[in-house]
Amino acid sequence: MKTEIDFAGIKMKNPVTVASGTFGYGREMAEYIDLNKLGAIITKGTFLKPRAGNKTPRVCETASGMMNAIGLENPGIEHFAEEDLPWLKQFDTPIILNVGASTLEEYVEVCRFANKLDIDGVELNLSCPNVHAGCMAFGTTYEGVKEATNAVRKVLDKPLIVKLTPNVTDITLPAKGAEDAGADAVSAINTLLAMKIDVKTRRPILANNTGGLSRTCD
Repeated sequence: MKTEIDFAGIKMKNPVTVASGTFGYGREMAEYIDLNKLGAIITKGTFLKPRAGNKTPRVCETASGMMNAIGLENPGIEHFAEEDLPWLKQFDTPIILNVGASTLEEYVEVCRFANKLDIDGVELNLSCPNVHAGCMAFGTTYEGVKEATNAVRKVLDKPLIVKLTPNVTDITLPAKGAEDAGADAVSAINTLLAMKIDVKTRRPILANNTGGLSRTCD
């Protein structure tokens, strides 16, 4: 059976990828899975500069999945370029860098840097619910997504995927904003905004109060 696909201009052996944020930069999972068998590796969210993330606790189990409020902890794009990318290049698998930012200007700068790297595409995170600035702040409206995508598209020649948030009343509007600004594809969806309460303390379990719910199937 032929499983090869062309996704947004990225040639993949098959359509199986990993969700950003669940796979790190691949090292953590390499002993469990042959990374050469994946259609693509989508990295964890990467900013222009290192980011510490949210206070703990920032992960908890629920009856229907897992909640997290990691807060996009990452070592920054320079570290990725120097340490993680050379390691990833040993595999015959396309690399899609997920990028995040706190401001529109930072999105542009991190994508300008990414454009020089030997990667196959960029996934633009306009949808993370676990940070207080950037990401979902741009991703809930047609205008916000269009503005961010358009700014990035001007400095990025590589395939561009815009990651959308489900925490809106109509996801088609942000998706149309991405399309109108020149995105090659959209990624649907990031996690669902949620909260888990400790009935004994009557307080949210996560230090961030809310987090993103990754659902599991029964």
